[in-house]
This record gives sequence, structure tokens and C-alpha cells, in this order.
Amino acid sequence: MKLKFKPSRTTIILVVVAVAAVAWGLLSSRAEEGGGQPAGTLDDPARQACTDFAAGRDAADSKGPRLSLADNVLASTRRTDNSRIADSASALGRNANDSDQEWTESADAFAAACKDAGWTAP
Repeated sequence: MKLKFKPSRTTIILVVVAVAAVAWGLLSSRAEEGGGQPAGTLDDPARQACTDFAAGRDAADSKGPRLSLADNVLASTRRTDNSRIADSASALGRNANDSDQEWTESADAFAAACKDAGWTAP
């Protein structure tokens, strides 16, 4: 017995909207993880920013040290051509005075940008 299935316009529209929503969700989550920007090259300013960050991250356990660390990192990234590291450093600076969770997310994203660009601890 053959079943005939002829979808209506409404069914087709709903399927298309659902597929678009899933695709948008996947792309959005990748962009938040840094997947939206290429890793870029690790130039000297980016290397310095990553090294400064790694050296000061453990001590940045409150707002004052976080702001100081973010200032040091931002000073180095002003001269970098690596947009992902520069953008991550900006987010680090914006979130230095925010909650622990926002700081940790920004710090992890910056560390990931450094690692993806090829930085390794000296």
C-alpha cells in the first residue's frame, strides 16, 4: 500500500523556518566560542599580550587585579593585527569589573584565542 504525502504550504514553511532556526543557533554558538573569527597569526604584540595574561591570570582574583591585568593585556593588543585576540582582550577589559562568571568566560575566551593562534607558555 502506497501512502501519498503532499505537504501543504504551511507545513513547508514551518519546516523551512525550523531548519533556519537550527542553523542560526549552531552558527551563533560557534561565533560565541570564537568560531566566527579566524585564529589569525601570533605577532609580537599578540604574543606579549598572551604572555602577560598567562602570568597574571591566577593573581587576578578580584576586580582591582582584573582591571590591572586587562589594562596590561589591552596595551599590548593595541598594536596587534590579530583581530580575534584584540576583540577578546576588549571583552576581557569590559568584563573585568563584572561578575566572576563573566570574567571567567572572557578570560577563557582570551586564552582560547591565544592558544588557537599558536601561543604556548614560555
